[in-house]
Formats: sequence, structure tokens, C-alpha cells
Amino acid sequence: MEHRFTRKQLYNRVWSKPMSHLVVELGTTTGNLSTLLRRADIPTPSSGHWMRKEFGKPVEQPPLPPAPSGCVEPLVLNTEKPGIKRKLKRFKADPAAVSVETQQAPESPAEDSVQATPKVRPTQPTTMTREELYGAVWTTPMSRLAEGYGISGNGLAKICDREDIPYPPRGYWAKHAVGKAPKQAPLPKSSRIHSITIRPTPLPPPSIELPPEVKQQVEKARVSEATLVVSERLLRPHAVIASWLAEHEQKKRRARSERDPWRRNLYDPGDFSETDHRKHRILDALFKAIERQGGKVKQGERGVLFAEVLSEKVEFQVREKQKQERRALTDDEKRFRSPGDNGWKKELVPTGWLIFEIKTWQWPNGLPRQWLESEKLPMAGMLPDILATFVAAGPLLVQQRKDREAAERERQLAEQRRYEEQRRRKRDANRWRRFRELAQDWHKLAAVRDFLTALRSMDVTLTTEIDGRSVQERIAWGEEWLQRADPTADGVSGVFKQIAEITDWTYRD
Repeated sequence: MEHRFTRKQLYNRVWSKPMSHLVVELGTTTGNLSTLLRRADIPTPSSGHWMRKEFGKPVEQPPLPPAPSGCVEPLVLNTEKPGIKRKLKRFKADPAAVSVETQQAPESPAEDSVQATPKVRPTQPTTMTREELYGAVWTTPMSRLAEGYGISGNGLAKICDREDIPYPPRGYWAKHAVGKAPKQAPLPKSSRIHSITIRPTPLPPPSIELPPEVKQQVEKARVSEATLVVSERLLRPHAVIASWLAEHEQKKRRARSERDPWRRNLYDPGDFSETDHRKHRILDALFKAIERQGGKVKQGERGVLFAEVLSEKVEFQVREKQKQERRALTDDEKRFRSPGDNGWKKELVPTGWLIFEIKTWQWPNGLPRQWLESEKLPMAGMLPDILATFVAAGPLLVQQRKDREAAERERQLAEQRRYEEQRRRKRDANRWRRFRELAQDWHKLAAVRDFLTALRSMDVTLTTEIDGRSVQERIAWGEEWLQRADPTADGVSGVFKQIAEITDWTYRD
């Protein structure tokens, strides 16, 4: 398969996405693409360019220099034989045809939007031996090989380090493309004999689909507040911001009233920075927009900011981004420096960029939690999106609360059912215990009954008195107690009435 580009097209492609993504899209290797760029004298992003761009730091993009002598367009990247060293060719073409092709390049889908067949991301673990993984990392670049396993190139490198598997060093495939690759490192022996299982990295949860009525509210809020204006001066500030200004002024007055210089410096909050003033104006516009949409912005304990949207509390924070920088040691720090210490010290310095962050723990999945301003997109331009997020979060938080309350009710009902079942089992066990006790009593009373029968059958004078009572009265006394203790005296219903009186609290042991 051949991909044809003009120098301008390839220059735009290289500066639009990272090289690792571009080689996957084109189905080639980093070495092949780098060789083509070097021959065409096309500048490429430096190391760390995309990381700096992602975090909003300033980046430099050099312009496209004139074409070197001998470079003829279009540039052709040949990828007809995957897995084998690909050839980079330059095709000479008629100058007129090239000029026409160059003019029509932006509208030509065959040249400007070359797309590779999307690969299906694996979802199941991959199991292999050390030898198989060793052979794979020396035949395919780590970044592309890791995509086949569903992990990152750095993750695959960590697996190789853990299993003591050498892999190509940085720049190996660029040298391999021009036939100057270093010698392949041998696989060291390992006493551990086991298979290696590579599990794909779990994908992030899919973004939630907003209900139609919520979408309508969000769009309505976005349209009505599409042009949120941040005033140049803070006139009639919101109540929360006005309290900040009043508190700051009160601290300054207290500091000025102190005669002790040390206490004066302690109480003096200093002047607001330019970033503080800008933050106040931005928040003033946002707070008023939230309240126009039916919300309410307040300040809770310890200065925590929150907005009440449909009676749901959304806590948030606005702070200035800071970064670490090295500074030279002061004279005092140099005097107390130990041997071997660095000649510098790290400290956090403000950057002037604001960060708006949602601090509510139970935040709906799929809604953004953080907005970081950059040189291209200031915080004032993000206010409509932040406002729309608050509007969308209200109904979702209400639904989440109702779901939690329903789940709590179900849990309480299940707990009640479990408790009732436990009581029922205990009561039933106690009644069975009582039933066995009655049976044992009845069995013991049978011997008493036989004993009285034997006494009655003996040849004895019934009128004989013993301790003031006759023998007949004594036998009647025994029969009375036997009747009273017999559990079957009231019949079957009497037995089970006694059992029915037993509860789960009858026996305390």
C-alpha cells in the first residue's frame, strides 16, 4: 500500500498528532517515517512537545523550510509488505502534474485523509512464554506491540523488566530502518518457569447519556449564556465575593492598627495579585449566571464554595496552578548546607493559570470535573461549559440521591427481613427445646405414676396415720402433685398451648 503526500501535507500531519499515533494510522514504522521526514527536510516535534501542549505550556512549531535539492513531490511511503523492512521511495513526476496535484491536495481524500483499518482492542488476557515475548519485542516496535495486548508501551516495558527480558533501546528502529541496527541482546536464562499473562488495561467508563429533558435544559442554558461577559472592573460583586473583599479589608485595617511591626506583618494579608482580581471577576460572572439558572452559590465552613442546584450541593474550588522550579540557595542556606546536598532548592511558584475543579465526591460519571485554562483557552471562555455542566449535574444528582435512598430503603427492608427471620428461627428452636423438656418430664412422671400404683397395691392399712396424716391422704397428695405436673393433663391442646407461649427471649443462654 502506498501513501502519497506533498511536503506541506506531511508537515501538517506530523504536527497534528504524536508520531506513535501517526505510524499506527499509516501502518508503518517510526523508522520509515522518520527517514522520509529527514530526506524531505521536514521538522518534527521535539521530545516532550505533546506533553507540554497537553498541560497548556507554550510550545514552538518551526515553519516548513524550502524543499532540499533533489526532493521531488509527491513523497511516497510504501507499506505493501507488513512485517518486512519497508522501502521508502521518491517518485519523479511531471512538474505540471505535481503543481496541479499540490493545488488540489486539500480536497483530495486519497491524499489528505489516509486512514488505516481500525484495530479491535483486545479484552481478554494474552498468555505466552518468555521466549515468545522476547521474540515479539525484537520484531515489532514496543508501542505497536503493546496496542495488540491492550496496554501501553511503558506497561509492556515494565513487564519485560520484571521478567528479565531485554528489549530494543531507544532509537533502535530508526537505525534498523537504515540497516544500522545494533546487535540484538541475548535472552538471559531464568530459573523461573512460568507463563506470562498480559491483561489489557481496563477502559474508562463510558460517558453517560443525558436524558432528553436534561439535554434541553443544558442547551437552553448554553445558548442563553453563550456570551458570558467578564467585566473589566468588579462592580456590584456577588455576595460571596463581596464578603471576601470585606474580610480582606478588615484584616488590612487590623494590621495597620498594630504598633508591633512583627504583629503587623503577621496580620497583613498583602494586596491581591492580578490573578486574584481576575479570579474574582470570573467567579462573579459565573456565580451570577448560575443564579440566573435557578441555582444558589454559597460559602460553607472553612471557606468551602458550593452551589445548590435543585437542592443538591455541588462543592467546587478555584485555585491558581503552581509548578516546581529550582532556585539558587540563599547565603544562610549555603552556610548550613551539608556536603553532597544540591546547590539548589525546589519551590512552588504560581503560573498565573486558574484551575476550576469540582470537589463533590459523588459526581455523575461522564461529566467533566476539572477545567484548566491555557494560553489558547482562558478561563473566561470556559464559563459556558462550566455553567452547562452545573445545569446538567442538577437532575443527575437528584436521580443519584433518589437511587441511593431507594437502595437504602431496600437495604433496611432486607435487614428487617433478616432480623425477623433470625427471630423466627430462634423462637422455633426455643419451642422445640420446650417440647423436648415436656417429653422428658412426661417420661420421668411415668416412673412416679408406677410408683404410686405400686404403693396403692401394697397390703397396708390406709387409715394408718403418719405425722398427722393417713396413708390414704399421703397417696392422694402424691396423685395430686402427679396430676399437677403432668404436661398431658389438659390434653394435646394444653401441651401446644404451653409451647405457643415460648418466645425467642424465653431462654437467655
